[in-house]
Amino acid sequence: MANSEKIIVHLPSSIIEEADHLAKMENLDRSEFLTKIIRSYLQEKCFGENLLRLKEGYEEMASINTALAELGMSIDLPSLEDYEGKISESD
Repeated sequence: MANSEKIIVHLPSSIIEEADHLAKMENLDRSEFLTKIIRSYLQEKCFGENLLRLKEGYEEMASINTALAELGMSIDLPSLEDYEGKISESD
């Protein structure tokens, strides 16, 4: 493994046994298996945080878009009413 560091982690025996069993099923050694699990967790954590930021951004844009739409309607409404009045007079 390029650019790797050795760490010491204390885990309950039951977790080590379960991890070793799953690693064996995936034909990985303990180090490869734990690296895979940690990488997966980190990606999931980043994805969740990004998803939350996207949701917040969409909610903020929804309120901005609503305000802009209401502003546009308030500007256009008098022109529309004037136009409709002229059309009804020509009938």
